[in-house]
Amino acid sequence: MTDSQQPKKKVPKPFNEDAVLRGAWRRAFRQFPIKKEVLAEGTRRVPRFNQDGSRAKIDSKEHHCQVCNKWVKASVGGKNNIDVDHIIPVIDINDISGKVKDWNVYKARLVCDKSNLQRICKPCHEIKTKKETDHRNALKDKLAMDVLEQDIKFAKSVDQEKALKKRFARFLNKKKPAETRERATKLKQLLMDRLTKED
Repeated sequence: MTDSQQPKKKVPKPFNEDAVLRGAWRRAFRQFPIKKEVLAEGTRRVPRFNQDGSRAKIDSKEHHCQVCNKWVKASVGGKNNIDVDHIIPVIDINDISGKVKDWNVYKARLVCDKSNLQRICKPCHEIKTKKETDHRNALKDKLAMDVLEQDIKFAKSVDQEKALKKRFARFLNKKKPAETRERATKLKQLLMDRLTKED
């Protein structure tokens, strides 16, 4: 067997204490009695029928999604189709660090009062999570572009300004929100104007 045919060894990821502890708390939350209570409050049994038209011995279970207001199957394709979600996220959507600063605050937000919990179906949960992720990414981009704008203003040489051009690519990606791309385009034009004047 040649070197190119040898199976590649997986490089172990470095130990991330923050991620391990968050994962442990999330797994513990699954057993939280109030979470189970919220889920049970929006549960119903629906008759299930066999192929011959006779009623099955076990009825189907459905849950009421409090976001889209629909009754959905408890599982689809063997995977959970409903969850109990925190209305106000456990990690603040304006926190772009992704790290837990105070474990007592994290615990209090995770193991919270019933009023901050809602049943949510998988499609609604994906939409909510995407909005939160997009918000955090937009905030990260804004802060990064604030730094870039200052760097453009205080660049002292043409070489420094040319080096700045490379930093725009990530903000002009089609997947970025229109306002991020628009600001990046204006900043790039500002930089190009400076380069033109100095050439």
